[in-house]
Amino acid sequence: MFVKTSVIVAAGVALALPLGAVFAQPADVAYCKQLGSLYREVNRGPDPTGAGAKAMTQCDTNPGAGIPYLEKSLTDAKVSLPPRPMSFNPRAYTNMADCLTAAAAAKAPLNLCGPKQGI
Repeated sequence: MFVKTSVIVAAGVALALPLGAVFAQPADVAYCKQLGSLYREVNRGPDPTGAGAKAMTQCDTNPGAGIPYLEKSLTDAKVSLPPRPMSFNPRAYTNMADCLTAAAAAKAPLNLCGPKQGI
């Protein structure tokens, strides 16, 4: 029973992991690419190798994996990081007050919150 359950859980995890790439947030992708551009400038070359190159290749599909390495490399090199954009999804909020508060914090247009967005 334990082996069967373990196999099912492992198969579920293996199938779910690639889905993370499908749901990469556009703001994270853009931020990762911005960090990659700075990383290239700091390392004085258009084609970095090693862990930096791997981190930059992950920007399109899995920015969450590449961003921490690029941020650490740049801060270690005493480079100021660009501001990280906030993702804002008005459908994540169940009432207008929460949506407007989150929109203001993300510096998103307040008109994104409203009846057309399902609030």
